[in-house]
Amino acid sequence: MKTMARENGNTLPQVIQGNYAKWGEWTAMCMKKFGIWQRYSWKDYYENVKYISLGLISLGLEQGDVVCIIGDNEPEWLWGEFATQAAGGIVTGIFVDCIPSEVKYIATHSDAKFALVNDQEQADKFLEIKDELPLLKKVIYWDPKGLKNYDEPILISLTTVMKLGKEYEETHAGLFEQNVEKGREDDIAFIYYTSGTTGLPKGARLTHRALINTARGFLSRYPLNETDDLVSNFPIAWVGDSFFATIPHLLTGARLNFPEEPETIIGDTRETGPNFVIYGPRQWENLVSEIQVKMIDANPLKRFCYNLFLPVGHKIADIDFQGKTPNLFWRALHGIADLFLFRPLKDKLGLSKLRFAVTGSSTLSLDTFRLIHAIGIELRQNYASTEAGFISSHSKGEINFESVGRPALDTEARITDEGELLVRSDSMFAGYHKDPEKTAAVLIDGWCHTGDAVNIDAKGHLIFLDRLNHMSELSSGVKYAPQYIEGRLRFSPYIKDAMVIGGKDKDFVSAIINIDFTMVGKWAEHSRLPYTTFADLSQKKEVADLVQKDVVRVNSYLPEPTRVRKFVLLHKEFDPDEAELTRTRKLRRDFIKERYGHLIESMYNDGKEIKVEAAVTYRDGRKGIVTTGIKVRSVQEGLIENG
Repeated sequence: MKTMARENGNTLPQVIQGNYAKWGEWTAMCMKKFGIWQRYSWKDYYENVKYISLGLISLGLEQGDVVCIIGDNEPEWLWGEFATQAAGGIVTGIFVDCIPSEVKYIATHSDAKFALVNDQEQADKFLEIKDELPLLKKVIYWDPKGLKNYDEPILISLTTVMKLGKEYEETHAGLFEQNVEKGREDDIAFIYYTSGTTGLPKGARLTHRALINTARGFLSRYPLNETDDLVSNFPIAWVGDSFFATIPHLLTGARLNFPEEPETIIGDTRETGPNFVIYGPRQWENLVSEIQVKMIDANPLKRFCYNLFLPVGHKIADIDFQGKTPNLFWRALHGIADLFLFRPLKDKLGLSKLRFAVTGSSTLSLDTFRLIHAIGIELRQNYASTEAGFISSHSKGEINFESVGRPALDTEARITDEGELLVRSDSMFAGYHKDPEKTAAVLIDGWCHTGDAVNIDAKGHLIFLDRLNHMSELSSGVKYAPQYIEGRLRFSPYIKDAMVIGGKDKDFVSAIINIDFTMVGKWAEHSRLPYTTFADLSQKKEVADLVQKDVVRVNSYLPEPTRVRKFVLLHKEFDPDEAELTRTRKLRRDFIKERYGHLIESMYNDGKEIKVEAAVTYRDGRKGIVTTGIKVRSVQEGLIENG
């Protein structure tokens, strides 16, 4: 069975054109609307791209112009993306939860001429800043709800744009086909704005060649075909969606399924029954937390089965990791465990038809990785970056949860004396938009300097440690990887996020921890512990004792000098709207260190309690300020002591 469509397609619109010629009325994508799955064929796909492209040209889109797109994962997003590229334009994506100032930065920096938006909420962001965007010609929306009575000349519906495209074709017959044909693989397809963990986002320019080669390298490890189903669950503005979902869908003809809402992903995934999924570490960790929540709330019989059979899953997973075959006894025991626990559990999660699953973006807790394998899901680690493309992954039969696998197809990798990974391949980006200095610092003599601290083991597997500039060293000279410790901490059902603190001027490691309000709230109810708000619950001694157990558990994996000695439970969650997290939910470490500098100093200066002010919103919409005392907790021999 052929698994690659139109091998000679040098651009993404050319691949779509080839798919239309090959598969025509076959279903290309499905979108759940009002509880019903709507199907779109490759013919629908091609024609929608065609008429949106011609409509944009009729409105003034020229070769090299930028169209920015913001919205939920829906077919219109992709149609607009490929329509722009077919016309010789460039796309940039904006995350749906970006605030107007962030939207303004990306639209201004990319010189966007058009904006394609999902709905009223996203349209309002552009209307708020339109006077500050002199290059912006039109804001095109595809969901008209709430926009009927808007009287803004800059607004136009996607339906109207497509109508203009059909009219334009009458006087420009064959123009779309000519535009698609003259596309070149080295044309810039997309400007992806990186997460901005250390400052303002940088616009990475990726060519059609880089995007297609990245996806082909990925498919060499994860073979898909036109009978497979995928779920679009990554933020579509993020490069990972293109690498591991959208473009593999184009190259293989696999059906791409869009959930109705972000909140319905689990239920919609169960209905779809995907053959392959890729989640970020936070999603896998949330999935594990959900399993643990369900077990806490389950009846005694279900809890008994879970506690009885999960060790069997761990045993089988460990045997598989060693490349061995379990004996008859363990195979029989695992068959019983699969029947009574693992199969129903995977069905509830919508993952019963999986052939393989992938994690990527950042480090996944080893505990989470092992538990996913224990329930029978073949989870593999991927390693990629916006600048370097698909770098490495596990292959069938060589999964090592401490590594991120072997280098990808046609990818060269080497390590500098400083421990930095360098990569060379045809999947690399073309440079940063409007930033030749940073481009020159990353692309040197044909090699991409990733900025990641990596080792290579005897089997050629890459061992990811951390970002090079995040690797820390204590005053004693002892080195440690903060992400490794944070990943272990997040395995706890009671810890939602954590940031590990240290440095050359520090004698020990400490941590700022966010509790998981839902999980800790359930625990408090079972324990008859009264509380009012997040801030109130987070500072309860009983909660600190609960979290302390997981800190001690994590410390047991660490060398004695790198163990967490003190921690604080923050009065609020880290928030991307407050610039504490990126839009892909990565920690903005420098900002957090500066913002909570007083807390950090207290942990290292024998402080006991710090007063902070927190904004609260009441159920009736009123807002206020409450003063909260955050206690510094010391970890000593399994006991909690205040300061």
